[in-house]
Amino acid sequence: MKRKIKKVLLFVPPAFTFKDNLDINPLPPLGLGYLGAMLGNIGIETKIVDCLIEGWNNRVDVGGNTIRVGLDFNKIGEIVKYFSPDIVGVNNLFTRQRENSHAIYGLTKKINKDIITIAGGAHSTVMPELVLSDKNVDFVVIGEGEETIIDLINFIQGNADISALDGVGYRENGDIKIIQKSRFVSDLDKLPFPARHLLNMEKYFGLKSSHGARQCERFSPIITSRGCPVGCTFCSAHHVWGRPFRKRSPENVLREMIELKSKYGIEELLFEDDNFNLDIKRAEEIFDLMIRNKLGFKWDTPNGVSAFALNEGLIEKMKAAGCYKLNIAVESGNQDVLKNIIKKPVDLKKVKSLVRFAKSINLETNIFLIIGMPGETIRQMWDSYRFAEELGIYNPFISVATPYPGSELYEKCIERGYIKNSFLDNLYITSCSISTEDWTGEDVRKVLEQGYDSLRLKSYHQHPVLLLKKLFEKTIKDPIGSIKRGVSLWQHTKN
Repeated sequence: MKRKIKKVLLFVPPAFTFKDNLDINPLPPLGLGYLGAMLGNIGIETKIVDCLIEGWNNRVDVGGNTIRVGLDFNKIGEIVKYFSPDIVGVNNLFTRQRENSHAIYGLTKKINKDIITIAGGAHSTVMPELVLSDKNVDFVVIGEGEETIIDLINFIQGNADISALDGVGYRENGDIKIIQKSRFVSDLDKLPFPARHLLNMEKYFGLKSSHGARQCERFSPIITSRGCPVGCTFCSAHHVWGRPFRKRSPENVLREMIELKSKYGIEELLFEDDNFNLDIKRAEEIFDLMIRNKLGFKWDTPNGVSAFALNEGLIEKMKAAGCYKLNIAVESGNQDVLKNIIKKPVDLKKVKSLVRFAKSINLETNIFLIIGMPGETIRQMWDSYRFAEELGIYNPFISVATPYPGSELYEKCIERGYIKNSFLDNLYITSCSISTEDWTGEDVRKVLEQGYDSLRLKSYHQHPVLLLKKLFEKTIKDPIGSIKRGVSLWQHTKN
């Protein structure tokens, strides 16, 4: 293969969501921003199109309770025709959204079969063979793509042999070939900052929700580290970022922050690291630089912070640097589940102490929990709600265990037949797709709903006026549903 590459077009695909629950949050795609910066450095003209944000008000009914949000495919086709790229790449983060990605590959080949199509993102990384079963896909980039995309383009242009590739899937004589990922970016400081000038940043500003509710209109995600050595059984992120923890220097992070403030007027940051505080000393140095340079950002960590790498001194410094909400990744309120099922080194006694301290300095605090892990009992699921109540946290972030491909949980569910053949179309955090010998997905759904109701009731005991207001609003909106929920909750509390 020898093709001159001059122009690359990168897409975030449209997304499926629910009519009655818009569970998607547009966020500037930093992954594509990094690729755009790398491609620009070697003189390749690059265009990034986030179909979700560009078509945010376009909602198409696709049947049942599902809608597709984003640019329609005719418009996407027009963009491909007008830009006339040599390569079209699609960042497919979620397995549930794969149909929309494959639609873009298909229309691209229909417009011009000579355009090279490349699939990337978490879904493509963990299921490259499935992605390449679509003949409209030429290559798959596995894992982080900054160095891989440059190597792949060099190969396409005839400047490198295939032996130079790492983390790439392709076809040879009709057979699917996978070169497994073995190399990750060792020095993150050498990467250019994401090419935010290729992202339509103004479109994101002012959204009511973007990976959670924002306090400021002008916000931006930022990533300061990669990799996770922990190995939680529900997580597949290590396939994308690797196990070794790699980190940017505090000075490098500061330079990006200054650019965000001076060039884009950013007021709020979202630290999107999987393990932002894993290196406590580095985290403190970043906060010290933020304080010393009087950057004035408000910020939080939507992915949560690691409880096992957290102490009171760090929490105090976080608040001084602008943190307005501490989200702790606890995962379970049962110590045995944490140790033997989730395999996360979290000490619940330590969590209690940390939450008490955070509240004592008036720092809003919440926790992440997961219920419905195979091997977990119904009673242990309820322990998570009881733990939240002990902490005085009445609206925790609770997800139902979801067997994402690439996770140990996925492998266990496949091996033991805990999921149905069609589960790939229902991979979202409240799908309740797992059923074991001990309980069904519907049993878990009842725990989810009753648990939230129970916590709300405890909260209303503390604020009776709020209870009356909420009951009135819900009864007016859905009188029959309100009665059913009340009876169900009464039966649970009675038992």
